[in-house]
Amino acid sequence: MKIIRDPIHGYIEIDDKILQIVSADIFQRLRYITQTGLAYLVYPGMRHTRFEHSLGVMHLAKELAKYVKINSEQYTDVSFIDDDYLNLISLAGLLHDIGHLPFSHTFENALSVAKEVYGIDVEYYGKKTHVIFGNRIIDYYLSSYLDKLSKNYDAVNFIQRVISSTPKTREENFASLIISSPLDADRGDYLLRDSYFAGVGYGNFDIERIKRSLIYVNDRLVVLKKALPVVEQFLLARMYMYETVYFHSVVGLYNAILSHAVVRLIQKGLIPNISPENYLKLNDVQILSKLEEAGKEFYNAILYRRGFKRFKRDVVGNCYEILDKKRKEINEIMKENNGLILYHDFYDVPYSDDEIFVYDDDEIKPLSSESIIVSSLKSIKKGVIGYHESAENKMKDILDILRECS
Repeated sequence: MKIIRDPIHGYIEIDDKILQIVSADIFQRLRYITQTGLAYLVYPGMRHTRFEHSLGVMHLAKELAKYVKINSEQYTDVSFIDDDYLNLISLAGLLHDIGHLPFSHTFENALSVAKEVYGIDVEYYGKKTHVIFGNRIIDYYLSSYLDKLSKNYDAVNFIQRVISSTPKTREENFASLIISSPLDADRGDYLLRDSYFAGVGYGNFDIERIKRSLIYVNDRLVVLKKALPVVEQFLLARMYMYETVYFHSVVGLYNAILSHAVVRLIQKGLIPNISPENYLKLNDVQILSKLEEAGKEFYNAILYRRGFKRFKRDVVGNCYEILDKKRKEINEIMKENNGLILYHDFYDVPYSDDEIFVYDDDEIKPLSSESIIVSSLKSIKKGVIGYHESAENKMKDILDILRECS
């Protein structure tokens, strides 16, 4: 067993069977894929990567599963959670982000921009893009390793269905909830980790209390009512991190700039095709090394924070809805100006009624019916407009649209 020192979880233990996956080139590649895109241009400490996040999710998934087994034994049969199963759920946590491209979600946004703004034929599947690519990577690079790691399960199919949230069995359903649900190992790690590296306290919550309060009943991962305050703390932490860090206007501006720069590189054939045989080449370093060829405006913006400006008023409320309806018109403005005028929007739903349930006196109830705080959480919608100083005199069309907001 190998032990890794982690700033969030302390010591992370890696079983020898899993160590060969961690040591594989395709997993080591995640050391060079930033977890939060260009957030480090605003929060300089946010240089952490998908590598340590994936280790954290592996650790937390196993921890949650172990505690849920202990917590649930008086309510239901969870005997399937044995050592072999815990290794599998650890692997699902480890590999849940293996399909991420350079700069993580920012590259996914670049693919969206390429397709919707510039009309380029690229593979883009919305928020599932990295999941679909991840399953290809598992098939191409890791299936021969994974086939040997479980006595009782088809490890490849189990992991792929779990990280895709398409479970077929009770065992896969449980693992899928642990890895990807509103109260899961993924969110549990990235909120704590991103908050730590951003140097803010918004993302902190009592993960140890959550571990001891989750149970598995009627094929649902539910929380004991006595732990309601810590679940509220978790959801508020998530909301605050989105509002203040992930959806920071300047973070959004620079991620939009990078998205258009990536599109330029795609247009010029300077990024390898997104195919399994090329994944080892696709990382942040490769993009940064080509950036000058995307254009000096993008190069200077991303390396030196120079040249682009943010329109000082954020697009919120009714104005957001108006610009959303004008999406085709705005896309045309961006295309005509080759990305030197930008619109980037944020959208997130902190919580919906059918996501987290509370167990109380043999009853399973929606969390929102038990918590005034949670029932008051609203979706976050915001847009950011940016422009390069050389294109300031071309802002008329987008300013005309903005005037409709008044």
